[in-house]
Amino acid sequence: MGISIRVAEADDVGVLASLRRTWNEERLGGPIDAPDFDAAFSTWWEAERSSRTFFLVQAGGAAVGMANVKRYDRMPMAGGPSAGCWGYVGNVFVLAELRNAGIGQALMNEILAWAGRAGLAHLRLAPSPFSTSFYARLGFVPGAVVELDPERN
Repeated sequence: MGISIRVAEADDVGVLASLRRTWNEERLGGPIDAPDFDAAFSTWWEAERSSRTFFLVQAGGAAVGMANVKRYDRMPMAGGPSAGCWGYVGNVFVLAELRNAGIGQALMNEILAWAGRAGLAHLRLAPSPFSTSFYARLGFVPGAVVELDPERN
């Protein structure tokens, strides 16, 4: 199966929203009635696109996967060289019927190559229990990042 992977552009927002809806419906086990979702996704895209690079996977002319990388610029260091930047890989998704066919690996390999060209110091991500071994095969290792969900008032 021939696939292509490219950086998504503004004309791809509807396709990315459709993939995200498919992902949400898969996780919840059925169709979701959310008539405002496309508009909300488009608004989010506009707000995020200056600091996020979106990737789109196509096979046979159809969209079959996506991912994005959020860029974080490190705080400058007094008396030192540029602190550089790093990326957070998120929202990696391939249609269920095409998983385990090498598409996810090709997508991540493209992201890794892109990150090198973009000069990112490293990539981080938060794998689901289902995807931990997939990312380990790509060379991702557990790190020292810790988290806490603050209480909501």
